[in-house]
Amino acid sequence: MTNWFVSILDWVFSWVGNYGWAVVVFTVIVKVCLLPLDVKSRRSMRAMSALNPQLEKLKERYKNDQEKLNRKTQELYKKNKVNPLAGCLPMLIQLPILYIMFAAMRNVAARMQMMQMYEWIKLNLTENQAGEALLAYDSEAVAAVLEQLRAGTMSFGDTQPWLWVKSVFQADNISKAIIPTLSEFTTTYNQYINKVGLDASVQALLKAYLDNTELANAVDGAISSYCSYRTIPIIFNIVSLKIPTNWGYVNGYYVLPILAGASQILSTKLQPTPADTPSANNQKGGTGKFMKWFFPIFSVWICLSSTAAFAIYWVFVNVWTIATSFGINKYLEFREKKSGLIQDDDTTQKKEALQP
Repeated sequence: MTNWFVSILDWVFSWVGNYGWAVVVFTVIVKVCLLPLDVKSRRSMRAMSALNPQLEKLKERYKNDQEKLNRKTQELYKKNKVNPLAGCLPMLIQLPILYIMFAAMRNVAARMQMMQMYEWIKLNLTENQAGEALLAYDSEAVAAVLEQLRAGTMSFGDTQPWLWVKSVFQADNISKAIIPTLSEFTTTYNQYINKVGLDASVQALLKAYLDNTELANAVDGAISSYCSYRTIPIIFNIVSLKIPTNWGYVNGYYVLPILAGASQILSTKLQPTPADTPSANNQKGGTGKFMKWFFPIFSVWICLSSTAAFAIYWVFVNVWTIATSFGINKYLEFREKKSGLIQDDDTTQKKEALQP
């Protein structure tokens, strides 16, 4: 599935020419395909809410006979054609999609970052255009490249910028530069070099560069020297914040993580919820409150540490959910009024068919 998602992303990219916008288009495609399930889920949750008074009566009437209560509850659901599990179906489908999308974006980012580094090394650090051998570390050509890096005037080619983000394959984060650090790139190389289908010549040059630790460390150090990061400890030196003094190579400004958290809060509030039963209210006071804040905090954290491309997907999923929530709710309210489920005085009532 991951490779299939990668293929779709590459296909969309071939049309729009930018991976940031390719992710937006891909998000819309996925959400449009899931829209019927979303409508069905919200219809089911609203029907469950309308049945809630009858369910409470059954619980009171058969509180000492659990078996009969279960049977009468199922009869009530069947009589009104309500499936209590229907509301969970979109979530069960969207979670695997989220996981696959995360893996797909890591694959795409790894491939593109390695190709970006290959092109940059071939253009700036090899003896000829064929990229057959690296320049000597102490050569004048290498010294000139390092000087450009320290001055902040070096171009890294097409990094796939998107709005304020300079590279969608790095996090929208002031602690991240346009290209990964040597440590990050080494990890990416070791994990993905045999998984993303790079040519043998690309693999050979990247390996030669990483093996030439003196040259690779000099390049990494020159970029850090220009950014001149100052590290500020936040939590007992366990968590720290790197703030640059020069912003030329800085990739982002925390915009996507903030948008992810804010949109997640609003999206969670607009999600269909179980009926307001006493037990549901008790759950809202405990687990419900925890989940209400857990997901926004998790959204910020995952978007801080993931590529901007994945953060774009996360934010636009929330934006889609917010936008469609209003439309779906208005549509269902219109249908309910038309069928008599909601009276003209806006008091929610159920028809006689709902009586147990």
